[in-house]
Formats: sequence, structure tokens, C-alpha cells
Amino acid sequence: MSTKNQNSIFIIEDNKVLSLALKADIEASFKKKPLHIQTFETGEACMKNFIKENPPIVILDYHLNSVNPKAANGIKVLDWIKKEHPGTHVIMLTSDDHLDVAVKSFQHGATDYVVKTETQFKKIYYSLSNIFKMMEAKKDAKKYKMITTGVFMYFVMMVIALIVGQRFYPGLFR
Repeated sequence: MSTKNQNSIFIIEDNKVLSLALKADIEASFKKKPLHIQTFETGEACMKNFIKENPPIVILDYHLNSVNPKAANGIKVLDWIKKEHPGTHVIMLTSDDHLDVAVKSFQHGATDYVVKTETQFKKIYYSLSNIFKMMEAKKDAKKYKMITTGVFMYFVMMVIALIVGQRFYPGLFR
């Protein structure tokens, strides 16, 4: 299946089991939506593919450097993502249930913040549902703006044609 018409999602999570479980849950939850989900254990691995694909959605672990201390942490990766493509929706996923971590994530451009608990998959489902709705609304707004612009331009051209017609063929409209 071509990824051109699919919603691409990158999952950046250093816990491979959680990453694969999250991918499977998202695929099962959104069976009717064409999804292309890729998983990465580090932000550095993701960054290589990010520029090529520009995924509209990224689920990002806050503590990416917990397994590999030399890996970039989630905030560094979030900053990089937002610098490369500010329109990407990033869901920050973390085991920290601290207000300062949530605030820091939002200050750096996260769309949502989900704490790793027994309800994390349900929260990610709701977050993704909202993001998909926002993306669809943006697409609709763009379509209606183009239609409105087209109709406006049609009327402008008609008015110009009438003015030119009156100017050069004054007896035509009597």
C-alpha cells in the first residue's frame, strides 16, 4: 500500500515492548484509517527518516536517554522536530506525572502529554482521534478557502468583463 495517502506516525520509544504494543494498539484502534507507523528506539534514528517523510504525528518518549545515556532526551528531539517541521503534532509520552514536565513539554511545542499508566493506550487513542479531527478540519478549511477564492475570482472577472464590454461596446448593454 502506498504511504502517499496514509497518515504517517512515528513512535520514538526506547522500550521496544511498549513501542510494539503501542503500534499494535493504534493499528487495531484505527483499522479503517490508512496508517503507516514506524518505531524508533532513539531520536537520532528517527531524525534520519523524519526529514524524508515529514510525519504529521510523532509519539515521543520524554526519557529517551534512560536506556542509552548518550541518546538525546525527548525535549531535545521535540525541539528538533518543531524546528524541522513546526506543523508536526507531537504527543509526549512519559512516566513522569509532574506538572513541571508537562509544562516544559507544552512550552517546547508538544500537542499533548500522556503519562504512562494503565490507561495510556486509551489516552493516546483520544489524543490521536483529536489530532485526526484537527487535520481533517484544516484540510476542509483549505478546500473551502480555495472554493471561496475561485467563486470570488469568477465574479471579479465577470465584473471586469462587464466594465470592459460597456467601455468598448457601449450600445451592447442597452
